[in-house]
Amino acid sequence: MRRVAAFVGAVVLGCGVLGASARADGIVPVEGPWHATTSAGLPVAFEVTGGQVTNVRFRFRWGFCGTYAGNGGLPVTVEPSGHWKAEDGSGPYVEGTFVAPDRAEGTVVAPGRMTPGCPMTHATFTAEPGAAPFDEPEAVVLAVVGKHRYVHAPRNMVIKRDGSLRFEDLRWRDWGSEVTRASGRAYVERGDVVRRPRVSVTLEELVEGGARKVYLVLKYALHGRVPAGFRHSGERLMEEYA
Repeated sequence: MRRVAAFVGAVVLGCGVLGASARADGIVPVEGPWHATTSAGLPVAFEVTGGQVTNVRFRFRWGFCGTYAGNGGLPVTVEPSGHWKAEDGSGPYVEGTFVAPDRAEGTVVAPGRMTPGCPMTHATFTAEPGAAPFDEPEAVVLAVVGKHRYVHAPRNMVIKRDGSLRFEDLRWRDWGSEVTRASGRAYVERGDVVRRPRVSVTLEELVEGGARKVYLVLKYALHGRVPAGFRHSGERLMEEYA
C-alpha cells in the first residue's frame, strides 16, 4: 500500500509540475499601452489588460481611396496561442500574436472594395509596450471655393468664385472642435460698390475623410454696411465641387 500511495503521489506531483510548466511556457504580455508603426509608415495602438486587447486604433492606406483611420471596436480576448483579432465595423481589421511578453507581430488588413482603385491591402507591424503619439487627422476646410485647396485654420477664405465675397484676417477659436468660430474682416463687392464690414464665421459638420477631418458647413454674419441687396448672413456647403 505504501508503494501504491507513493506511486499515486508521484503521479499527482508530476501532473502538477507538468501543468505549472505548461503555464510557464505561455506568454503573458505586458499590461498597458502598446504601439507600432506599420510597414506602410502608419500608426497602430492598443492596450492590454486582463488578458484582453482593447482600444485598438490604426490607420491604413487604401490605394487610390486614400488613407483612413480604423477602430478595433470591442475588446478581444487573447487566445492561449497569443493570437488576437480586432475588427473594425467597416471591414478593416488588425490581428496580431504576442511572441514575447514585450513583442507582438501583426498585420493591418483592409478587404477590397468594389470602388476602382481600392483593392485588398495589408501592412505588417511589430508592436512593443509603451504609449506613443497617435496623431489625430488634421482639421481643415476648403479655403477657396471651387478649388482643391484645404487649409488648417485659414486666415483668408474666398467664398464666391469671382472673389466678390471673401473673408480676411480670420482669427479662430476652438479649431479642431466639432464647431469652430472666427472673427475678421469681409470684402463684399457688388457692381461698383465695395464694403469692408466685420464678419463672424462658424464652421460645423466636422467629418473624417481619410488622413484629415473636413468642415462641411460654413455660416457667416456681416456686421456693418453692405452693398444694396446683399444679405447680412448666409450659409453654404464647403465641398470641392461647390
